[in-house]
Amino acid sequence: MSISVSRRRLLLGLAAAGGLGALGASAYYLNRSSLARWAVDGRELNGAAQGGKPKVVFVILADGMGTMNMATFTPGGGPPANPADRQIWHPWDGEEGKDSFHSLGLDVEGPLLAMLSSELEPYRSRSLYIRGTSLPTNYEAHNGWTKCLRDGGMQHGSIDHIIGQKLAGYTATQKAVFCGHISHNPNFRVSYSGAGAALRDMERNPHRLFASLFPDQAGRSRSGGKHVFDPALADLRELREGMSPRERQKLESHLDAIEQVQSDLETGPVEPVPGCDPTLPEFEDSWMDDNRRRADILDATSSVLATALACGATRVATFQVGASSENNAIYFDPYGDGTGPTSTDNAHEAAHQNRGSGPDEKRILWQQSRVWYVNRLKALLDDLARHTDPDVPEDSLLDHTLVVVTSELSDGLPETSMDMPMVMIGGTKSHGLNVGNSNNGRFVHIGDQGDRTDYIGKHVSIERIWAMVAQSMGVDSGYSLNTPISGIFKGIG
Repeated sequence: MSISVSRRRLLLGLAAAGGLGALGASAYYLNRSSLARWAVDGRELNGAAQGGKPKVVFVILADGMGTMNMATFTPGGGPPANPADRQIWHPWDGEEGKDSFHSLGLDVEGPLLAMLSSELEPYRSRSLYIRGTSLPTNYEAHNGWTKCLRDGGMQHGSIDHIIGQKLAGYTATQKAVFCGHISHNPNFRVSYSGAGAALRDMERNPHRLFASLFPDQAGRSRSGGKHVFDPALADLRELREGMSPRERQKLESHLDAIEQVQSDLETGPVEPVPGCDPTLPEFEDSWMDDNRRRADILDATSSVLATALACGATRVATFQVGASSENNAIYFDPYGDGTGPTSTDNAHEAAHQNRGSGPDEKRILWQQSRVWYVNRLKALLDDLARHTDPDVPEDSLLDHTLVVVTSELSDGLPETSMDMPMVMIGGTKSHGLNVGNSNNGRFVHIGDQGDRTDYIGKHVSIERIWAMVAQSMGVDSGYSLNTPISGIFKGIG
């Protein structure tokens, strides 16, 4: 006998309210703190009635994203003599190859994506490409990893940690997940818990990340007389001692319902909660030291991260793909058929356009090494788009998750920190990301709103972007440079 419709609705409600981390085909996860809060507050079981909660993921791709022409290291230096040497990240100003650096305030819907950004074409309609940001000085070089996610003076933690700590009414398995993969320079991590050098730990292993995000994974079957709800029910009964009579009455009512669900689970199968199926991705520990498996490791990590967001286990995360100046090999297939160069022995040297036997091969290795990094981002976006939102099941998880992408460098060859790469994707419903009205994406040059000026022109300090992202999450960043920038979020700036 299968579970009744009313019981299924209760299970869906528990998941939407954050009480039940997930219901999978073979395992169940229960979050004690979330369930207790749901029981005491008497929250609505229908997530759609209370609206989706904003979520944010910061993605850092190592060694820049090709924002400069191969022939010049100065933005606005004009188009290169060889069209193949054009910059490969910033969308074009309506005409391929046209340099838009000096077009401060340029605002274009449906921009022409460049060679590298075109890898994200499936997400164009949900994307806002931003130009005109910088780190505190023009040439932070590889030291940019210390500042790319926080204030220029390093007086505070990184924005991911700040948001995770300050979100109101936020209970989650992890308040700010930090994950990714670094195979070289393991201390070049971008997330900080405080001022100075207060580096946060990064989880590199997808299986350990899964275990940390789903600590209540039961792993127990119905055999042996134990049920997966038993530990949480025991915890909740202990909580009754410190409650007021009214709170205790609410809790008792919900406990009765949960115990009925437990009975139902023991007599029939359960349909998985839409969008929330926390299963371990394919992964072997032996892959961790195999450069040929780096893409697989990162894809497994992004799968776990997306599942955690879909199950309410977190709302804030940083996904770091590689470390600055990373010298290990990466593998790719530039033509999709195994022809041409299929790897570079040194990702950092490829970013410097210093691998290959001639100009054409150097260009290919530079371009394809950047494509490899961006495709790790695309895998994460694919995972987010596949899931439904935990609070609004009729929406995609990506509708309520803002993905902010940048690097610790603008471009790897000149190692510059000006004209930084940046794109924001998703979050159109909970954050109000302004992607325009054309359903074809948007590009904006915000240099006209800059707070610092040098021989190249005006720039917006990146910490102002982070202050706005925090505001879109309902949090005050505490950063000193926090003047809003118009045109990025609807209702902010």
